[in-house]
Amino acid sequence: MNVSGIPAFSVFSAISEIFVTIIVLYTVISNLRGRPLQWKLLGFCLMFELCVNVVYMVSRAAAHDSGELPTHLKIMYATHGGLSLIMFVGLVMLYLVSTFDQKAGHPTWFQRNARGTWAFVVLWLISVGTGEAIFVQRYLLA
Repeated sequence: MNVSGIPAFSVFSAISEIFVTIIVLYTVISNLRGRPLQWKLLGFCLMFELCVNVVYMVSRAAAHDSGELPTHLKIMYATHGGLSLIMFVGLVMLYLVSTFDQKAGHPTWFQRNARGTWAFVVLWLISVGTGEAIFVQRYLLA
């Protein structure tokens, strides 16, 4: 394991994704359980996610497209990237709907759709988990 060869942006993104996930889980689950949506916290988290982790994924996708990886790894990374992008866009949409719901005095999407909220949480965890697994496989086990 050569830790010094890991790109700093990769390390930062892997660590920050854990904190992003903690915030996402806290805001979504606490809102599902009846607390007000912490929309400012989640909004900040989404902006950070866009500016750091989405930019990171795009930069890594461009590097992997150069042919340095076997096809099966490219497929795995592309699948993870696609799921991650879908989850990010989905969270932005649910955030906007829930924020407007709350401001109008209505239950949020998360509160009205418990099964959908839990499905979202599971898919979010799969997306983050596969990203962390890719980081470990690519940099720590190589």
